[in-house]
Parts: sequence; structure tokens; C-alpha cells
Amino acid sequence: MRLLRSFGLALLALVAYYVRFFALRQEPITLLQTTVVVCAAGLLLLGGPRPADPPDVWFAGWRPVRWPAWGVLAGALGLAVGLFITVDRDSHSVSDTLGAIAPSYALLLALLLRLRYERSASSASAPRLGTSS
Repeated sequence: MRLLRSFGLALLALVAYYVRFFALRQEPITLLQTTVVVCAAGLLLLGGPRPADPPDVWFAGWRPVRWPAWGVLAGALGLAVGLFITVDRDSHSVSDTLGAIAPSYALLLALLLRLRYERSASSASAPRLGTSS
């Protein structure tokens, strides 16, 4: 949970960057980017505690152990690559690409972190390597 909260606070710092950028340039797309980053931060900061008994454990630590987890990771990777190609096509520089893609990647990473947090076994009940359960 500490990782989720830390990443959520880092995203709020990123919001400050986008607000400053909007104040300087007055571009409407920056408001959309700011909203996306705020949603990602909210997803990480406002989430409840880990379910006592997750419906189905998909991750053992950081490693996917079920096919739905692999499917979600492959889908997220495909979405990230497609998003990068789409954004980079219209960019004139590296900073244009990074500035446009950061909010979407932040939201995607926040969704993956939240899913991993809710669909992994708690550290107390997770099986240890070399032990049977």
C-alpha cells in the first residue's frame, strides 16, 4: 500500500507541472491531461484496504501466475505501444512526445498497480519459495 500512496503523491506533483503549463500557454488539452493525472492519483490514494480474501489471486509478488494477469499485462503493453506510436506521429520533439504521453502512461500504470495490489496474495499468506501449501 505504501508504494501505491507514494506513486499517487508523485502524480499529484506532476499535476502541479501541468497546471503551471496551462497557466503559461492556455491550451485546453492541458486541462484534459491534468484531469487524467488527477484520476490516476485518486485511484491510488483513495483506494480502500486490500481485500482479506481476494476473489482470485493473479500475482505472486510481482510475477503473474494466472492467465488473466498475463492477458491484462499484454493488453496494457499493446495499448502503451499503440499510444506511443499515435502520439509520436504528431510530435515535433522528444519533449512533445513525453509531455503528451505521461498522463496516459500514469493512468495505465496506476490501473496496473491497483490491479496487482488487489489481486495478489498478502505477504503473510503468500506461499514462500521452497515450501508447499
